Formats: sequence, C-alpha cells, structure tokens
Amino acid sequence: MTSSRTRSDSPIRFTLNKIALGAATALALLGAAPAMASVVDFESVPLDFYVDGTVLSENGYALQVVDTHEGGGGLAGTLINGQDPTSCWLGGCPTNNGSRFYAGIADGALRIAREDGGAFSLSSLDYGFIAPVGGQANFSYGQLVFTASVRDVADTISYALDFPGTDSVGNPLFNTAFLNPAFASSALTSVTIRACLFDGNSGCSFPQGINDANFNQAQFALDNISLAEVPEPGSLALIGLGLSALALRGRKSAAKNNTNNA
Repeated sequence: MTSSRTRSDSPIRFTLNKIALGAATALALLGAAPAMASVVDFESVPLDFYVDGTVLSENGYALQVVDTHEGGGGLAGTLINGQDPTSCWLGGCPTNNGSRFYAGIADGALRIAREDGGAFSLSSLDYGFIAPVGGQANFSYGQLVFTASVRDVADTISYALDFPGTDSVGNPLFNTAFLNPAFASSALTSVTIRACLFDGNSGCSFPQGINDANFNQAQFALDNISLAEVPEPGSLALIGLGLSALALRGRKSAAKNNTNNA
C-alpha cells in the first residue's frame, strides 16, 4: 500500500512543484521589472559648456539643459572634471568629488526623462551647491528642488533638499541623498532639477531677473543619479494573468490526477 500511495501521489506532487516553480518565476519577474536600474554619472558625457535646449544622453536617459531666465537661450550648464583643480579656478565648486559631475550654472535647470518616453523612478543622487567663489561661510545657502511629472497624474509633485555646507577653506561639499519613499516610488515621466536660494525670511526663492541680487547665483552640482525603469501597468497585468493561468492549469491537472487515482 505504501508503494501504491507513492505512485498515485507523485503526479500531484510533480504538478504542485511546477505551480510553485511557475509562481516563483512570475514573482521574480514582478520584483525584477521595476529594477532596471541605471546610474547617470556623466562619465560618458563630453566636457563642455551647454546652452538652453542642449540634450545630453547617458544610459538611456535624456538630460535637457534649461535656461530658466525669461526668453531662455543662454548658457545654463557645464561638466566639471573633479580631478582638474583648474576646472573651478575661483573656487566655489564642490571639492570632495574626483570624477566628472554636472554643474547647473547661471540659475539653470536640468530636465531628466527616459529616451524612450517611459516612466522611471529616482531614488538617490550626489548633490552640492556651487558658489560664485570659494571662501564661503559654512552653512546651507539654499535647496536643490525637484519638480516631477507623474505617470497618469495631472499635477506635478515637488521635493527639496537643503544644500550641504562647506569645507575648511569655504568650498561647498557634495552630499549623498536618498529621497523619501513617497517620491522615490513614484512613476515619473520627467523631473526638472534646479536650485533656489534662502532669502533670510524662511523662504527659498528662484532669482527672478537681472535686477535680482541673486541673479546667476542659484547653481548646483549633480552626480551618480540612481534611476530605474518603471514598467507600464499593462506589463504587470500580463505577468499577473500568466501567473493566474498557470495556477488554474495546475489545479485542473491536480484534480484530474486525483480523479484518475481514485
């Protein structure tokens, strides 16, 4: 009887094993789908000065330089080699980064989107303030501000990080920031990054024009931007349907085996 029970249960056990394997595979796909991660570190982007409308490209992402001044069209970004001390000869650039990094200069902004138009998430980055010259007092001069468009949502969402302080000789420092879960988990279609400056009245403002005392001083540095593709909802639905069909097929096979064994 023991031998007979083993033979009759083995097809069921085999079917259940296939279900478990299929479920594990599908769940692995679900977990892996949003994790198509990329890091934009600007190492493949040429060292140059960039005007409004220039689009840089790295690791599947389009990085558009934006002149935020009225009329646009001006200089708004550059790439800096952290290993070259002459890259920022007056000081004012972050000093604790020995690689290439992006500098949003002259109140400029950087808009990030996937080259294929799909959604993505932004979880962390290195960032710092860029001062006009070195020798600055050690405190935060403003914020790095994110304004993002979210897939299937009409309104934009915003997020801000206080800039880190300065080193012992008054040059700004890079800091690594991990964005809060609410922002980092959003399916973004684009995000625009720029700097605002503290106004001394508990506010942080963007320079408004040439007569503004802070004109051309809202500047920032970026590096090691961690981005990840977010699959379309239809893709996840197809994976879910596949898992359901596999489970249903397994149940039918198990029921058939039970009937035959009976």
